[in-house]
Amino acid sequence: MFETTSYNFSVNISSGLANALALRVLNFDVFEIGLLTSTRIFSYALSQLPGVFFPDSVRRNRKLIWNIGGAVNRIGLSLSILSVFTTHPLSFQYLLGLTAVTQFAGGLAGVAAGDLLGDLVSLEEAPSFWSRINKLIYISTILSLLTGSLIFLTVRNLLEAYILVYSLALASALFSTVMLLMIKDPGPSDLNGLSKIGYSRNKVHSRITVVSFTNDTYKYLALQLLFNYSVNLPAPFWDYLVLNVLGGNEIIILVKNMSGLLAKFFSIEFWKKNLLEKGSNNTLSLGMASTSLVPVAYIVAPSAWMTILAEAYSGFAWSSLDLTNAMYTFYLTPSEQRPAYISVLSLSTNLIASLASFTGSLIAGITGSIYPPFIISSIMRVASGGITHKLAPEINHNRGMGGKG
Repeated sequence: MFETTSYNFSVNISSGLANALALRVLNFDVFEIGLLTSTRIFSYALSQLPGVFFPDSVRRNRKLIWNIGGAVNRIGLSLSILSVFTTHPLSFQYLLGLTAVTQFAGGLAGVAAGDLLGDLVSLEEAPSFWSRINKLIYISTILSLLTGSLIFLTVRNLLEAYILVYSLALASALFSTVMLLMIKDPGPSDLNGLSKIGYSRNKVHSRITVVSFTNDTYKYLALQLLFNYSVNLPAPFWDYLVLNVLGGNEIIILVKNMSGLLAKFFSIEFWKKNLLEKGSNNTLSLGMASTSLVPVAYIVAPSAWMTILAEAYSGFAWSSLDLTNAMYTFYLTPSEQRPAYISVLSLSTNLIASLASFTGSLIAGITGSIYPPFIISSIMRVASGGITHKLAPEINHNRGMGGKG
């Protein structure tokens, strides 16, 4: 529990302010911000490969992988502040390399952690365990945002405020790493030639082929690729719009992020009711289409403070996707195909997100404006919602969630 809260506290500070640091202190341009964003997504995507190619010999060392990858990820992110002590272009090169390493390490650690926790937490304990974990994540996220806001309100010098914020993130990362090292590995549940995720080495390719060409899974994967491309076209420019165009500051960035989180927390019941009454297809497609208003809300916002309302609406719309994507990810495929499908889905969507982010940067560079990626994104989100409504399979939630009342 302490590992979870301190990890999320540290990462939410260091990663949540990464673009603001690059824009406000390091004075990176739009293309550099876009390249950092696409590198972040691409590196995480590559780290998902062990979820498909995860041999038994690595399973035996999963705790070591989690320890090293987790430490590099959380500590490395907090070391982004060292870039302020260098000059351009070294500062950009440093952050580019650090981003690639920390995101790959974090993704790889996540694969190992998921495998270990699957053995550490029994099926009977899972509902209450993950419920507590999610509550802790919400609390630690809010605390990190409040802490950052307080620092930027009280420390007048911008550079000193960033140094203090990232110093707190580093302290929390170090404490979190100590807590991580104390987590015990109960040992893999099955090492008799088959890995826990259900395939032998010589069947890896066949598993990918089955997942890729099963009709319903193929449809959902294709729909997710289209939607993720749509969403990530303006990915590098959200903070740029708030800070450089609307004249906002770090306080607004933190408060608007908090408003989105709170909106998700309070609106999830609305979307759950819609899911139970109208089905997964309706909820998924409606949620996708609903997010189309988010880019529009940002570009028409008259002031930076109004983006807080835009982000609150974004949280409302995205809570539907948090709910339905879990349904499709975990219940669409047979259990024996599920682990490989999750890895392929994550790998594919992150790769397309990286491509979209880079494309958005190119469009902004060619047109000389950040607005075209927002407009194209909005149009494509509506189209994604319509196509999803026609093609997405229906998840039988009564079957998938039977026995839960």
